[in-house]
Amino acid sequence: MPLRVFYPGYYPTLTRLYDALGVASEPVSYAASFSGADGRLYFRYRNLRWRDQSLGWLAPQDLLLGPAARQILRGLLRFQRQTVPALQRGELAGHTVGSLVQGYPPDFVDGFLLPAICTVCTCTADAARAFPAEVIVDYLARGLLRQSVRRALAGADDVEQRLRQGIPALHCAAPVRAVQPQAQGVVLHLADGTQAPYEQVVIATQANQARALLADEQFAEAQVLAAFRYQPVTVFTHTDAALMPTRRRDWSPVNLRVLPGGAAPESTIWVNAVQPVLRAAADVFQTVHPQRRPRAGTLIGEAQFERPVVDARSRAALQQLQALHAQPGRRLWFCGSYAQAGIPLLESAVRSADDVARRWGQGLRADHSA
Repeated sequence: MPLRVFYPGYYPTLTRLYDALGVASEPVSYAASFSGADGRLYFRYRNLRWRDQSLGWLAPQDLLLGPAARQILRGLLRFQRQTVPALQRGELAGHTVGSLVQGYPPDFVDGFLLPAICTVCTCTADAARAFPAEVIVDYLARGLLRQSVRRALAGADDVEQRLRQGIPALHCAAPVRAVQPQAQGVVLHLADGTQAPYEQVVIATQANQARALLADEQFAEAQVLAAFRYQPVTVFTHTDAALMPTRRRDWSPVNLRVLPGGAAPESTIWVNAVQPVLRAAADVFQTVHPQRRPRAGTLIGEAQFERPVVDARSRAALQQLQALHAQPGRRLWFCGSYAQAGIPLLESAVRSADDVARRWGQGLRADHSA
């Protein structure tokens, strides 16, 4: 599974959930390197951390990597200076990232900004250009350069176990073939041919998977869910250092390889740098959107995922989904990373679940209790 990290400024609901569950977290470095096809760096930023505070910075030697590094720095300073105030004034509505950065240096746009968005959002360069500008600027404005990125100390399995506590009945290996809303509830059609009636049902899957579960495509829910699109993502876990920057002293926790005109940058996580238990172990890497396969004998695992596309179409569908949830007498609900505004990350997934719980009179409270 791809590594799961968060920072409190953009993940307030997830942070409250972790606090309520007693999930401990620790800061990790989000320093990154940017290299070209030859594996040589053209830009990098480092990460200074003190307790829960963090600061992204460039060492003087990093500005000597070449003119592209200096153009990226100038573009980044200009972007921060212009876009955050514009967001606060409400001037970014209707803008995409592509329209917002017209006139910015190409080295900054194609060599830094778009690859960074592709890595955070796990999307292609075209999808990054089509992202609503206010979503991306809001992500940056929530304190990313001042707060430490964090990870759950005991991993996702521990979080799952804590979430399961208190559930009176858990049915595994019981595939649901169809979901059929009715006047007095929702009927689940199971794979063994039986039917199970429920008063309320929450479908916590991807939108395209949720749509496939609906027994009738004429349901209003099916038509709304069909508007959410997904892009495939390949992830390799491996031990091949050839997918890292050429010089080991250039390795960072996050390493982007950017090819001119490429569909997406190749993003390789140096797992040892962010997983304390592996810091003394042999090098392990995780590559997203790989541009080449690890050499024979180094591949540990290969997985395929899908990530929701965020654009004007998905934002309109999201408004329609919220309108469905607001209907009186609603008994069928949907939650997932696609089901709330913003970048589709852990925060939007948890916030969508909290929204459903609040409609039932429950949900997370500001004092971190559930």
